[in-house]
Amino acid sequence: MNGTNSTPLYQQIYEDIKSLIKSGTYKAGDRIPSESELSQEYSVSRITVRRAIEDLCADGYLSKRQGRGTFVGASRLYRRLSQSREVRSFSSMCAEIGARQGAKLLDRQIVPARPAELEFFSLEEGALLLYIHRTRTADDVPVLDENVFIPYDWARDLFTMPLENRSIFDAIYEVMGRRPATSTVWTISAVRATTEQSANLAISAGDPLIHSANYYVDAEGAPVCIGRDYFVGSRYELSL
Repeated sequence: MNGTNSTPLYQQIYEDIKSLIKSGTYKAGDRIPSESELSQEYSVSRITVRRAIEDLCADGYLSKRQGRGTFVGASRLYRRLSQSREVRSFSSMCAEIGARQGAKLLDRQIVPARPAELEFFSLEEGALLLYIHRTRTADDVPVLDENVFIPYDWARDLFTMPLENRSIFDAIYEVMGRRPATSTVWTISAVRATTEQSANLAISAGDPLIHSANYYVDAEGAPVCIGRDYFVGSRYELSL
């Protein structure tokens, strides 16, 4: 550790261990050295090491298991977006980090379109939307509460199509011949998990979620669907 660096020692240890996780030196599920071993390795007190480990656990990089030690958490997902608003599916993000994507169907309903949805899809008053609600996982770890809205008349077959463990964009392409390419509107906000979301995502009620709302259009600029998604804050990162 660099004692002349203005960055606190625990923060330097935090960044070093995080870089080892991101580089793959420590892989998901690996047990890291004990506090005693790390204090010797970094030539710092165990209190300093403990502070770094606690912060890494709080941010989802590590998890403590009673009587067993501290382990690297599930792989985090990184989504890099450019000003072109290029769309990347959850499945492609999983493929990028070598994680196995999964999808569990929670609900599928036909619902009335609200004013903003009528305007985006250019629908008449009283039009209906197909609402698809799923939990998305990476290596069986819940990451995303996925909510997709699409005009029912455009994609009736999605109401009965199997949607377990597959990309929703691929399913939409299969029934419509079009897929999301960009977003005309994209908003991000920080929210807290509801009781229902906590059960579906294996987190505590009130835990931080990243809410991402996208109004998707195809390569020609025609509307395709609306996505209102909630990512687990400790298992997902946005890099802009």
